[in-house]
Amino acid sequence: MKKILIVEDELLTAEHIAEILEGEGYNVCGTAQNRAEALDLFRAHAPDLIIFDVFIKDKVTGIELAKEISALSAVPFIYLTAFSDSATLKQAAETNSSAYLIKPFTAKQLLATVEMVLIAADAGTKVDPDAPTPPTKREKEVLELLARGNTSRQIAQILSISEMTVQTHRKNMMSRYNTLSSTELIAIASKYQWIKL
Repeated sequence: MKKILIVEDELLTAEHIAEILEGEGYNVCGTAQNRAEALDLFRAHAPDLIIFDVFIKDKVTGIELAKEISALSAVPFIYLTAFSDSATLKQAAETNSSAYLIKPFTAKQLLATVEMVLIAADAGTKVDPDAPTPPTKREKEVLELLARGNTSRQIAQILSISEMTVQTHRKNMMSRYNTLSSTELIAIASKYQWIKL
């Protein structure tokens, strides 16, 4: 289970992010509101991914903290910010972040970005900006079971969800990736290494 550290000084936002991630099966190993807490949690848990708010209320910004942690480890990280001005983007780009999310963002945007960054990190590559948005964790589970030849009913039983939910996941993915069949869907998932055949 991938461990994710959240560095966000707005408690409600941090809790909301944690709830979304934990709902998809990620292990949120802590939420930090400042540099000291972030460094303590980083050393204690060695997270697989860090989500940084760009402007935490501390003597250092999220960007400066990301630079400090990057000097200690090659852990991938995602920036969150309500600001999308060119100066902020330039500062963030200089730290070699894996991705950048503008507030407000949806749960789907957050999960897709996290999944994309973790897949790229596991493959030892950078995120390809031209690649399609990857499926969510649950969609990936559906895809893997489809690839193994399971029917919607069997997938529903295995994942303890309704058959209608499985079909909805399939339809959403087929629409998103512009495919006409499950076979095409599985081919795309394999091409971008979202699943292993």
